[in-house]
Amino acid sequence: MSTTTYNKLILLLSLTIVSSCKNNFFKSSNYNTLKENDKVLAKFEGGDVKLSQVKREFTKIAARDEKLKNFTFDDLTSDQKKIIINEVVVNEVSYQKAKELKLNNDEDYQEALRFFETEFLKQKLYLHIANQIKQEENIKNNYQQLSNQLANKKDYRLSYIALNDDKEADKIYEKLLKNPEKFSYIAKNKSVDQDTAKKGGDLGYIVEDALPKEILSSLKKLKKGQVSKPILSANRFLIIKFVDERNAEILPFDKAKEALAQGLIKKALEDFNSQAIKDSQIKYLE
Repeated sequence: MSTTTYNKLILLLSLTIVSSCKNNFFKSSNYNTLKENDKVLAKFEGGDVKLSQVKREFTKIAARDEKLKNFTFDDLTSDQKKIIINEVVVNEVSYQKAKELKLNNDEDYQEALRFFETEFLKQKLYLHIANQIKQEENIKNNYQQLSNQLANKKDYRLSYIALNDDKEADKIYEKLLKNPEKFSYIAKNKSVDQDTAKKGGDLGYIVEDALPKEILSSLKKLKKGQVSKPILSANRFLIIKFVDERNAEILPFDKAKEALAQGLIKKALEDFNSQAIKDSQIKYLE
């Protein structure tokens, strides 16, 4: 097998992995239910075509075609379903023919198959970790910990103007000392943060623990309505306006549950990857 052909095979396998993971077809409880209630949709010389095979094939096709992303197999017409069934049959016939020719014994094929298996099982492992982490008890414990941490904390509402140049930041600060009411106007026209500039620099309420130390330190020296001197933060010069404060708001568990679950999953996967790298004792040769 040539290098070009091998690379194409790897690419096709990659697309299959992405399609499967993107649509969560193999991961869903619906798929398990589908297998239990599987029915034969067609017969051919090589065997049967089952509902699970056809839906899996449609999911793969839909992942590559934006026009089909909002459709399900059940939405298709009878003729369209036959096209998908035909594709499944071609896949099965091709598979059997390739095995007859012993193409599956090819070393490059085995390597490509190993690539697919590695990526697919990695996704399955990540799903397993996620399912373990997002159990109700874990989320409730995390919610209680965060609630305790926020008990005596403040939410600060602030606006800011982000600039790349310190001299420009100093000039704008001097203007704001004389005309603080122009903060929103200047933010809209001068701030390099386009998302907040549209809102006059408004960042809304942010819990104090989420603010960088240099910003929180300056903020606590201000009174409501005052602006800070330019602060260097994340390679930008920021002018902060202290708008308001309140006791940290704790969302009800039902409203916070999904975000907490996603946060726990993200941390668990990051921890797993970090530990895997540490335990592997990698020695870089270049």
